[in-house]
Amino acid sequence: MMLLHCSQKLAALEKILMKSFPESLKVYGTVYYINHGNPFNLEVVVDSWPQFNTVITRPHESEMKDDLDNYTNSYFMFTKDPENLREMLTKTDVINWKQVLQIQGFQSSVDRVLKDIAASKMVQMDIAKNILFFKEKTIDPLDMTKEHNAPEAKEGIKIPHVLQSTDGQIFRIAPLKECHADQVNQGWGFGGNERSLRYIQRCIHHFPSFSAVDSDGNPVCWAVTEQSAEYRMGYTLPEVRNIGLMSRLIELCIKPSFLVKDAPAYGHVADINEISQRATVKGGFQVAPGNWYQWTCRPIRSPL
Repeated sequence: MMLLHCSQKLAALEKILMKSFPESLKVYGTVYYINHGNPFNLEVVVDSWPQFNTVITRPHESEMKDDLDNYTNSYFMFTKDPENLREMLTKTDVINWKQVLQIQGFQSSVDRVLKDIAASKMVQMDIAKNILFFKEKTIDPLDMTKEHNAPEAKEGIKIPHVLQSTDGQIFRIAPLKECHADQVNQGWGFGGNERSLRYIQRCIHHFPSFSAVDSDGNPVCWAVTEQSAEYRMGYTLPEVRNIGLMSRLIELCIKPSFLVKDAPAYGHVADINEISQRATVKGGFQVAPGNWYQWTCRPIRSPL
């Protein structure tokens, strides 16, 4: 096991991971942001270099101060060899199993390994498995600025200021502000608590977000990106559902004519949420091979 610190090695890893889409997308997204300012203070662990089988990205130890904060204590995994991953998780301290944490990835082979490891480490594991949606290209996240209502891509191409719903209503497109985090938190199925609120505030501060805003200036539909460049936390207020807002929002804000770089565009939707699945497809996404996994782990003797 070794940490990759060298900027040249990290740049090379980013390119290599692009060859394994969509399975490597979670790790690729974190490496992408590490190579562009590293706002979440993440680090990269590999089994070996330059030839490698397993890549794990995780927060620096200084970030993981709260043993109960699985939003911060997040790990992202990609492996070419599940047995190599098993050995890495068994024989090294790459993961702090004494904390409440979460692991994300897109490989069923990782799911099998983690279930075995959790049993041996005396860890309770909750598994979320959803449909993974993937779009080959999108706007470079670094060209999406939070300070402007209509974020601008390179070469002078702009995302429209407004969108029109299927019933003719006009909404303004704007990035979210940190003051909107509580609203996002209330609508997020994985959130609804103080730790998730702090996490959402941090994501809105550092990463691109999109929202449809009503005439009073209030967000009614939104999506937020996070440290692995996934579009998450998508939500539409009940009173404005079924008028095509989400599909139009993601169609306009993640549109091929705005492409400036091969940054990943992906997200997940629950199996039972057929309306969101249709909206995601209308927005230009397709169902990817495999599934989206999140493994939430708690030591059986969890710290108080």
